[in-house]
Amino acid sequence: MWSRAELARAAPALFIAVLVLQSCAAARGPTLDELRNATITSLPGGAISLREGVFEASRRRVVLSPQPLAVGHLDGVRGESTVALFSISEGGSGNLVYIGVFRAQSGRATDVAVALVGDRVQVRSLGIVDGAAVLDVVEAGPGDAMCCPGQLARKSYGFRDGALRLTSSSVTGRLSLAALADVTWILVSLDRLPVSGVDRPPTAVFEGSRVAGFGGCNRYFGQVVEKSPGAIAVGPLAGTRMACPGPAMELESRFYSAMARVTRYGFVGGRLVLSAIDGDAPRELTFEREAR
Repeated sequence: MWSRAELARAAPALFIAVLVLQSCAAARGPTLDELRNATITSLPGGAISLREGVFEASRRRVVLSPQPLAVGHLDGVRGESTVALFSISEGGSGNLVYIGVFRAQSGRATDVAVALVGDRVQVRSLGIVDGAAVLDVVEAGPGDAMCCPGQLARKSYGFRDGALRLTSSSVTGRLSLAALADVTWILVSLDRLPVSGVDRPPTAVFEGSRVAGFGGCNRYFGQVVEKSPGAIAVGPLAGTRMACPGPAMELESRFYSAMARVTRYGFVGGRLVLSAIDGDAPRELTFEREAR
């Protein structure tokens, strides 16, 4: 048992310890819902507040990417953080991709720091590794046009001198169909409309010069020809001929029609995007990785 004198002497230290523990407990990585209404204070040009993942003013548009997100502990940041991506466009062809570190307190998300990743950089994956934020990206390499990057790279971001900075960047290869392999890609939107009303969405699995998967009702397979990094032709497609309820058959028909007209592939926020042209109309198929 402590005496009153001993308790009196220990009280200040105990009080400070409690405050520190409370601070650490309150420091957590915000959820996606909280991020969608985050305040970002570290951007050039002043602070902004997102509303449902978007900020618009004049020609400036800031959009939060709903994925990928990484939650964990970063060196130099006390407690848990969420690392997220967002893009900024100002009316031209540029699209600046940023990485941000966010904290949540009292149900509100604010940024600790942000850093520019690059113009029209495509992000394939994001994670926290050994206290650093690590991105696998597709960026413009030597000889690549800004519209059509073809260089694979891995970038690490950490805190240096109180700021979030690029700490390492290494080229890991050239973009090819191999970047799509060993993954089951699940269709989440077709022509920018969410896939809904079916028991199972279409899928795509790329292996060498072939693609196969589930179309919404039937299994399918076909050829893929890569003309240059990011430029492909798909088909013809063949498969089984089962009959299914109307919504599944309708989705499958639209899916096959779009797949047969695919001309390019790329990545947006960790998702695979296949771009197609149907006459003069652009079409788009967006897939996400199947969880393992």
